[in-house]
Amino acid sequence: MIHIVIDTLGADAGLEPIVTGVASALAEGLDFYPVLVGPTQQLQQILAQRNIESSRYAIVDACEFITNEDAPTCIFGGKDETSMVKAYAYLKASDTCGAMLSAGNTGALLVGSICRLGLLPGLKFPALLSALPCNGENLLCLVDCGANIECTADDLVRFAKMGHAFATSYCGIDCPRVGLMSVGRERQKGTALIQQAYEKISRQGLNFVGNVEGSDLVSDYVDVIVTDGFSGNLLLKCAESVGKAAARIVERLGAGTEEAEKCRRAILETFDFNSQGAATFLGPKKTVVKMHGQANADTVVASIKQVLRLEKAGFTQAVAAQLGK
Repeated sequence: MIHIVIDTLGADAGLEPIVTGVASALAEGLDFYPVLVGPTQQLQQILAQRNIESSRYAIVDACEFITNEDAPTCIFGGKDETSMVKAYAYLKASDTCGAMLSAGNTGALLVGSICRLGLLPGLKFPALLSALPCNGENLLCLVDCGANIECTADDLVRFAKMGHAFATSYCGIDCPRVGLMSVGRERQKGTALIQQAYEKISRQGLNFVGNVEGSDLVSDYVDVIVTDGFSGNLLLKCAESVGKAAARIVERLGAGTEEAEKCRRAILETFDFNSQGAATFLGPKKTVVKMHGQANADTVVASIKQVLRLEKAGFTQAVAAQLGK
């Protein structure tokens, strides 16, 4: 049984939806042991209300947390009593704990994975990947989706290799198609950085199909899209908002009909990424998964299932092997 340390503080709606999600996952029979980091009394009260026996979880007491207004570098020092730092400390020290979940400050999670946990050999920074269900039958791997705002060509090469490893291990795609985000598919399109990255990625032995456009998020042209975190985050949030807008249009025009409701639900299931799970950091020595700040109980359940699938697939080992090539 995998132990998952869960930072219960830092989400937009507080700890209750996080703990409720953990309780739902346990009630569903998922095979994991949660180590909850947060205020002991509140956590015990919520779990008791949901009939979760104390033998089914552990608690690391923490009442402070890193806010979204805090600088990411604050995790270097002076925040040792916060839930995120205590969660990282537990993850690093425990032989039985293989993964960590948090809905807290993304930048602090990134810096914490470096200074509080450690990265795989050959990396200076991790990347953040979202696996999106909007690419036909397969998941689309978008990397980076918000962790690294400014990137070098070598960073994009590492993103391509780690995205390939995620797609093969987690998604089960034998030879994933890797594309580089640009302003057109033509070889000569893009900035000097994109053109330099294109040359380097094409020499990595990956199934590199070249440049892709924003529309390829839903075109089934590639399995992995490589980009910097600034562009990736814009692309991610734009796709989600367009999907939700489409669902509202269908609801309005369908006037409550059964067919319109089916269509609306199908659109939301595809584009409501918050209910699908979480983004995965690529590069830490153990699995670190970042839930949306607006995470709800369904997000937590989906994220726990995601972690269990990552661990079963040997995701961290696959990333390490790809980086070593």
